[in-house]
Amino acid sequence: MFWAIVNRMIGSATAMICAMQLWYWHSKLPDSVPSDFDAAGHVNGEMSLLDLYLLMIILHVVMLVVFPVLGAFLKLIPNSFINVPNKEYWLAPERRDSTLLFNSTYLVAIGWQTSWLLIFIFHLTCMVAVKKRATIMPDFNYAIAGYLIVVFGGVIYLYYKFRRPKVEANLN
Repeated sequence: MFWAIVNRMIGSATAMICAMQLWYWHSKLPDSVPSDFDAAGHVNGEMSLLDLYLLMIILHVVMLVVFPVLGAFLKLIPNSFINVPNKEYWLAPERRDSTLLFNSTYLVAIGWQTSWLLIFIFHLTCMVAVKKRATIMPDFNYAIAGYLIVVFGGVIYLYYKFRRPKVEANLN
């Protein structure tokens, strides 16, 4: 329960930071902003400022609102639609609520972590748009690498989290 509360607080703080970032950059950006970059990180496509803002808002709403809502509805989903290792053990009636609370909390964390990646990419894009940077590289690569490390670390954690306990495994 503690981590669920902390996660929601981080998600709320992330939403505020996103809003402040959008507000901060709005008056500084030109009407046409970079939207596509080549492999070297140079601009090779643009979009209107309004389109960029709509895209960012939609992506953040999905990450910070839709993911937590989906997590809240996990209790309503039948076990046959839930995919966890050792499903029969972890979704047994005595463990189902705690398993789903954990998965809901994890889903919220994925949302705000992805929002942080988007915040950073948006910042790099804005820096290129106002000519304070010529390219988004190498920082873009570092951000993606860091995000992937976090995601793969989470997958490894989930694998170990949902192992069947040794006592149970020996009984079967």
